[in-house]
Amino acid sequence: MNKTVLLVEDEMFVALDLQMIFEDGGWQVAGPFPSTQEALKYLAVNKPDCAVLDVRLADGDVYPVADALAAIDVPFVFHSGHADNAQLNVRYPQSKLCSKPCKPSDLLEEAHRMAA
Repeated sequence: MNKTVLLVEDEMFVALDLQMIFEDGGWQVAGPFPSTQEALKYLAVNKPDCAVLDVRLADGDVYPVADALAAIDVPFVFHSGHADNAQLNVRYPQSKLCSKPCKPSDLLEEAHRMAA
């Protein structure tokens, strides 16, 4: 059975690139969702194995999604070029930050680690 990764990313080309990378790696992809609202709707009825979250989205910061994931024990990694790593470490000590741009293999590796 394939593992599911939730993708929350509002930059269309980045989102589609991530989707292809994960699908090519054998993952089921939930999304990519461009907004906090859409990701939260998904999480209301689904539980992915892990998630990759952009921090700044069109409708605000992704923190409500991160909080929802933490509440249901779903591991996640932040994938952002605008994140404050120190702040994220305090608020989400269980998460990791992969700064944009990063190698796709790094995100895949991190997803495999989280979903193991």
